[in-house]
Amino acid sequence: MRIERPSRKALITYFEGSSSHEEEKLILHYLSLDIDAEYIASCMKEAWSNLDGESMILSESQQIRAWNNFQLHQKELVQFPNERKHNWFVYAACIVFLILSTMGIFWHQKFSEKEATSIVYHAGFGKQQKVHLKDSSTVLLFPGSSLKVTADFNQAERKVSLSGRAYFKVTHNSQKPFEVQAERLTTKVLGTSFEVNTDRLDHQQTITLHTGKVNIRDNKCTLANLHPNQQLIYDQKKHLFRIINVDASQTLSWINGELNYDLVPLQQICLDLEKWYNVKIEIKDRQLANKKISTSFKNTPIQEVLHIISLATGMSYTIKGNLIKIY
Repeated sequence: MRIERPSRKALITYFEGSSSHEEEKLILHYLSLDIDAEYIASCMKEAWSNLDGESMILSESQQIRAWNNFQLHQKELVQFPNERKHNWFVYAACIVFLILSTMGIFWHQKFSEKEATSIVYHAGFGKQQKVHLKDSSTVLLFPGSSLKVTADFNQAERKVSLSGRAYFKVTHNSQKPFEVQAERLTTKVLGTSFEVNTDRLDHQQTITLHTGKVNIRDNKCTLANLHPNQQLIYDQKKHLFRIINVDASQTLSWINGELNYDLVPLQQICLDLEKWYNVKIEIKDRQLANKKISTSFKNTPIQEVLHIISLATGMSYTIKGNLIKIY
């Protein structure tokens, strides 16, 4: 079967996701031939340029849908046994998607108008990120953490989702409670300051209250109401929790640039150090990884941090570029 080269308009329509089912099948046959790379690239560029005219920040669900669409195209190509599966389009489409996501270039996908779009803030390794919300609340993200905020935040409600660790300073509004969804737990407040931390190797989540009051729920069932200097520790495997008294100013010292640990496993400390200093740490000795130590660092170079830890644990270490090996 001889496949004619699709018109420029047909290819652009396909890349915009508006082709009919029959047109799509013919174009997929053509793309599987892995020819006319320059022609295909120019059509793809024009299609994305058209979409960019209505650009917005992609929600997490939209990113997933876009990725799934690329994978779907690839699966359809595999259904044609006599064609080459190693096609240029799938690679090019994936590359474009990854570049746009990484560099923050906004592009638009036409999904249901009922689905609210979200903005995702991400703190890169090696730096904190402060997020100013529409209600004048602020969120300080620990390096490597992400916060998802709906585009209609503070209109009917104030809800955000967290992955990782963050300190919230919430503006009081008795009419619109502020809610943080993180893993299985929802933290509900009117106006207060607190930390949520899901970034732990022991599969436990902590919520630490600095000022005010918070209500904590698991699947809409209230677990506890915290008071200042209390911390809820939730076991995400056993679905059990306990509340302890803490000095919140010490527990939350990272918001002032200080990492403070009291009998914490070295492996957990190294996980924080990886994100705080943007390095990769490998611990060769499992017994050493589980050893609990107490220490603190503030504005301390990573080399000095490792020296301090070595004095406390007797460990040895090597540094090569951004890779650190602990023995």
